[in-house]
Amino acid sequence: MSTLIVSNQRSEDMMGDPESVSPRYSRYVGNQAARMAWCLTPGDILVLPIAPCEPHLRYVLDFMEVDPATVHVVVPPPGRFGDGVLGRDRLGHPEFLARLRDLVAATRVDTVVPFHFDEAVIKLARDLGIGSATPGFGFLAQCGGKLLNSKAAFRAIASGIEVPVPEGIVTEHRADAESYAGRMLSAGRAVIVKQDFQKDNEGHVILSPAAGVPPLGAHRVEVLADRAAVSAHFGVNWARYSDCGRQRVVIEHYLVESTSVYVELLVTDSGIRLVGHGQLRLEPVLNGLVIPAPAAALPAFAAFLAHAERLGKAVRGLGYRGTMSVDGVVAPSGDILVNEFNCRTNGSTHIHLIGEQVVGAGYLADRVIVELRQCSFTSFEDALRGLTERGLAYDRTTRRGVIISVHDHVPEGASGELLLVAADGPEAEKLEAEVAELFGAHR
Repeated sequence: MSTLIVSNQRSEDMMGDPESVSPRYSRYVGNQAARMAWCLTPGDILVLPIAPCEPHLRYVLDFMEVDPATVHVVVPPPGRFGDGVLGRDRLGHPEFLARLRDLVAATRVDTVVPFHFDEAVIKLARDLGIGSATPGFGFLAQCGGKLLNSKAAFRAIASGIEVPVPEGIVTEHRADAESYAGRMLSAGRAVIVKQDFQKDNEGHVILSPAAGVPPLGAHRVEVLADRAAVSAHFGVNWARYSDCGRQRVVIEHYLVESTSVYVELLVTDSGIRLVGHGQLRLEPVLNGLVIPAPAAALPAFAAFLAHAERLGKAVRGLGYRGTMSVDGVVAPSGDILVNEFNCRTNGSTHIHLIGEQVVGAGYLADRVIVELRQCSFTSFEDALRGLTERGLAYDRTTRRGVIISVHDHVPEGASGELLLVAADGPEAEKLEAEVAELFGAHR
């Protein structure tokens, strides 16, 4: 049987007021949706927010050894969030739904795999009659996906099973947030404020008692020298942090000079499988990955993997089935604290598929993969030609080179993504320098 893949890189609930979503941002996240083309297998249907670049789609399918004639890619009419977001209005559009229903019947699709299992996807699965065969649908259909992508819920579950997390609080009350942040800052310790349902560090702000803290993992750092400054900050920002009082807010001790790592798991009826791990490139927010995680050499990494597995077992017990990413922060001491999980398809999922099916099953042991995001190149054909002429394009024999994982398919540019596959870290650095020379700065 086959799968309906819905590449909703941002859920409608995450976007807030449609008027606040710029066309540029909408197109950027819509372009990211092409990542899930790497997940296609024969008979599958892929729903994208914007039409793909056909030559790049053929390139992807060739790498994954999938006949283009055996898959279908469909795009619903634009909606109120613009071209880049697959909201309720787009997925429920009558003409689109009728076409999709015919395709589902013709291809015998019986399961759905989205990026975000939100209410729009739940309704779509029910409308198409493909919910019951989807693993974990009973849990997901009751908005379980939202529960397990909540930063507040993560802290509750992790703390409940004694997984080590950064010191912090979850609160619905501005006064409690001010009090906690004020105490931490007065003690000379920085904190990070997180919105409950944002991804890729988009809702994070670091509060520091002094200048000099780099904004890694957040969009900005604010220096608050006293309690009055703390109160003023939360007075201005509380509505945004709490989504006008509708959501909880997480405040954690921010570990200066730390690095961020993740482990990806697959949660199934049979158990928990390690898919892979990596390090986040924060510039200052997420702008790529390094796979495998260099921190895997640390003594504490084995315990981090064990904590991730325990969290996987916890959500499996709740009824979740599917991909799960567990994030951690590596302190300067080498200790690793777990600071988040996401129970959904992740930005690393397609990379690990490429690692397993293109680079080879042993890639975590004998290769380094560096992901570059926000890359600009004039056209897919020109980019591939340039890589090929310089001997940089991925070579299946040597298992080295550059893969264009996402085409830069928006007018403003800086939306493409590349994977650099090398034998080790120094070779990856050399390859990145050569790519920068070819395309210019990747960001």
